[in-house]
Amino acid sequence: MTTAELALEEELARTTLKRATFRRLLGYFKPHAKKLWLVIALETVWVISMLIDPRLVRMVVDGALPAGDVAGGAWLLGLMLFNIVTRTITTTIELRMSTRIGVLVLDRLRRDVFDHIQRLSMRYFDRTKQGRIIARADRDVETLEHLVFWGPIMITMMLLSISLASVYLATTNARLAIYLLIGVPCIWLTTRIFHKIGFAAYRRVRETQSAISAHVAECITGVRVVQAFNAEPREGDNLRHKQGLYHGAVMRGARIAAAYLPSLGLTFHAVLILILFTGGAMVVDGSLTAGGLLEFVLLMGFVLGPVEGLGGLYNECLVSGAAAERIFLLLDTEPEVQDRPDAIDPGRLRGEIEFDGVSFSYDPSGDSGLQLEDVTFKVEPGETIALVGHTGAGKTSVINLLARFYEAQQGEVRVDGIDIRRIPLAALHDQTGIVLQSNFLFAGSVLENLRFVHPGLTAEEARQGFEELGCLGVLEQFPNGLDSDVGERGANLSEGERQIVCFVRALLSDPAMLILDEATSAVDTRTEALILEALRRLAAHQTTVVIAHRLSTIKDADRILVMENGRVVEQGTHDELLAKDGTYAHLYSEYESA
Repeated sequence: MTTAELALEEELARTTLKRATFRRLLGYFKPHAKKLWLVIALETVWVISMLIDPRLVRMVVDGALPAGDVAGGAWLLGLMLFNIVTRTITTTIELRMSTRIGVLVLDRLRRDVFDHIQRLSMRYFDRTKQGRIIARADRDVETLEHLVFWGPIMITMMLLSISLASVYLATTNARLAIYLLIGVPCIWLTTRIFHKIGFAAYRRVRETQSAISAHVAECITGVRVVQAFNAEPREGDNLRHKQGLYHGAVMRGARIAAAYLPSLGLTFHAVLILILFTGGAMVVDGSLTAGGLLEFVLLMGFVLGPVEGLGGLYNECLVSGAAAERIFLLLDTEPEVQDRPDAIDPGRLRGEIEFDGVSFSYDPSGDSGLQLEDVTFKVEPGETIALVGHTGAGKTSVINLLARFYEAQQGEVRVDGIDIRRIPLAALHDQTGIVLQSNFLFAGSVLENLRFVHPGLTAEEARQGFEELGCLGVLEQFPNGLDSDVGERGANLSEGERQIVCFVRALLSDPAMLILDEATSAVDTRTEALILEALRRLAAHQTTVVIAHRLSTIKDADRILVMENGRVVEQGTHDELLAKDGTYAHLYSEYESA
């Protein structure tokens, strides 16, 4: 993704809301089109039912009451009661159906957002704050709830009411209808004016909300650092500053709404006064009955009332439109790393790895320099290699390319002689086991975490995994064995215990390639020795790539690659490299003297 695209995605392009956004949102209703049309039909029945009531009122006022016709009046009141019962039943059915449709639409949208986030490349997460991503998947989808649930009903009701009532009024009393239509352009003009200033205000509200979410998520994730450096007051000040921006944005939106809605109401009541004045004069001169004027006033509400309601719906659309734009901008963000059209499933990999003239930078523009430069080496199937070097030498970049979290700008990474870009991501990751220095455990039991890579794993198979790794004693120390709750992010376990569970999880996936990035740094010396012994026994089953700062742990590696400034400067066995008295020998000397 380019810098310009990131700026667009992060800050939201300040352009006018496009109809395409709502057309795209309507696309989520297509699977429920039949039910949606039924809801619209029921709402049409409801509107017609409402329009009948004013005519029944007129018939009572102008006919039954002056004539003293009790039976006729009772008959008309009975029709009104039947009409009300019909509307009640219709409303109950349509609200249930509309709610169900809304739930299904939001479920689909939320799943699309979640699935897309899961497919995005690592560079997106490197450069996008966690809080902003969470806001898209959670708050922005939730913001659409009211519009999705009730939008179809409200739009149908308002448009039908305006159109049917206008025709009805024009045919019953054209003179008064002309006065009524004076209010329509006034309301339209008011809406246009506030449209230009309202959308930007609501966009700003969403942006400031995301900034607050991002800050809170960041502080929670780094709470230990915040507390360790006594930074609580400073982070609190940062939050108050962001809340101030949010408060300002909300108040600006409130001022716009506070001016907009009363303006519509003022227009409505001005027209009402004009109608009553003119209609009253017509009643006095006998050209209009009192019942006719009452009917007209009641029907007038079905024209100007929905127009006023459209103003409120428009405000709802401003908020929902901003949220929808943010969601679709996320969905339109293409994963940088994805399967190529010519990708082929290689079957079971042997684990041969080859880097051929690979150059790579985390910044696609190259402004920040290269993390790897013309790296070339080959690893035979079943071989164990170790990458060593000072911090920033490029070791982690090598495994990031091997796992295809990123793609090289130059050169090729090949597995079993196949360009890694031609191997489907699912096939590659299914056969790659990774244990990092700071690994992640999901909330749940030990067994549930092991099933993350092996859904059908039995308790006995999980126990065998610990036994094969030589860490059965660690499992037996857990309070409830495999059913022990690891807590959020593995908080109930020590660092060493978390790492052992991660080792077992990786090995149970039966990988063709095992990647260990400082994977034993969090365990004690005794446990480390057990794991290293287990890895030596298992080495023949997969190719192993190890990054380690404890140089004593990689002395038995088949080959050691020494990296410096993004290049491989030496390679060989531990003894061969010591005999060269080069970079590795100096590193080992520093390690021994530390």
